[in-house]
Order: sequence, then C-alpha cells, then structure tokens
Amino acid sequence: MKRVLLISIIFNLCFCATAQNLKIIYKMDYSAEQKDLSKIENMMVRKYRKNEIAALPYVELILLIKGKTSKFYTESIMPFENRDMQSGYNAALVSANGKRVFYKENNAKFIFEDIDGKNYKILANTEKYNSWEITKEYKMILGYKCFKAKMEYKTYDRYMEPLWVPVEAWFTPEISVSTGPLDFDGLPGLILEATKDDRITYVATEIKRREDVIIEIPTAKKTITYQEKDTIVKKQLLEIKKRSEMYGTEF
Repeated sequence: MKRVLLISIIFNLCFCATAQNLKIIYKMDYSAEQKDLSKIENMMVRKYRKNEIAALPYVELILLIKGKTSKFYTESIMPFENRDMQSGYNAALVSANGKRVFYKENNAKFIFEDIDGKNYKILANTEKYNSWEITKEYKMILGYKCFKAKMEYKTYDRYMEPLWVPVEAWFTPEISVSTGPLDFDGLPGLILEATKDDRITYVATEIKRREDVIIEIPTAKKTITYQEKDTIVKKQLLEIKKRSEMYGTEF
C-alpha cells in the first residue's frame, strides 16, 4: 500500500513536469572490487586492466531526448596517442556499452547491435524493467531530487545457466521521461544513476537543454526479436564451449 502511494505521488510530480529536449552526458565507473588488481598475477593482464581503469574518465556516454523519443550511445573518440592507453580506452568502451545503440520511441524499444559480424535491429523486451521496487530513499544529483529503485532481471551466464542481475537506479520525477542509460527504463522519471550487477555504475555528469536535438535512427540489415537474439548468443556460447573442451582451454 505504501509503495503504491509513493508511486502515485511520483507520477503526480511527473505530470507537473514538462518533458524537454535534452542531451545528458554519463560517465561510468567500476566498483572497488573491480578495480582491485592485486589478484591478477599475469603482469601483462594487470597492465592492460590498469590502462582500462585509467581510461574510464575519458569514456562519454550520450543520451539524447526529444519528446518521447530517446537514443543512448557511446561517443567514440581517440583521446590518447599512447598505444597502451588507447588500448585501455577501447577496452573501457566495450565494457561501457560497446557499439550498441539503444533507441526508444513511445512504447517501442530497439537495440542496434553487431552480433557475429552482422548488424541487427533487435526488438527489445518492453517488460524487462516492470518489477521495480521504489523506495523512500533519495539524494540530489545535478540539482535534481532522485529516488532510489531496485530490481533484478534474468539473463544467462557463459555456461547458459540462468543468472539474475541486480540493478539499482536513482531517477528524478522532475524530468518526466521514462528512460536512462543503456536500456534502463520503466520508472516514472529519468534515471540519472544506475548500477548493474554491483560492478558498473553509470552516472549523469551534465544535463544540457538543447532545442536543436536531432535523433537519427540507426540502420540495420535485419530485424529480430530479443528471443531470437538470445538463441543466437546461446548458440555462440555453445560453440565456444565446445572448442574450449576440444583444445583443453578455459571457457
């Protein structure tokens, strides 16, 4: 009953807010455990990981909002002349989002992604984030009052076993757009901070009001459902696992 009342209050706040054309810049960071290199014995791997962590502040993730349409993507640049640091930056880009583009228009959600060398337009799961638990906890982010919400969604690990991924989000009803970094949505307001699997945190560092926002839809050669994507990925994992077992390498 209390949760229903809280959601009702937040939706009322959203009704009072006016959606705007915005450009939000997000940065990402790893958890302290992810940054701990003490357990990595291989010196080359440790160096590679160290460069990746050092490059994190240079990774920019962009969310464009125009009315009820939004697009989230990674801004790919070449910030380093040093080959090792550029390699670390590229690794950080992959961890952040890769080359995926998340596009949303009204209630339709699409993910544009390269899988096994092919470009796909994936009809995303619109019910993935329907089980948020909104709490009374709040904090200020960039001058906006943000409420804490949490949930778990189901995916698969590399052994094709079911895996539940915890997500924690901080959203503001003062910006009445149900979207955020990656494909996070389903909350009555814009998500300004999100932590996935207690490992990676995405946080908004700048919000720009831009009346000249133009959102271009990416192109793809083939359209599939998220279920079909899961089938493709599972098939790839099985092939990798078989090759690993054949050659006695770690999977």
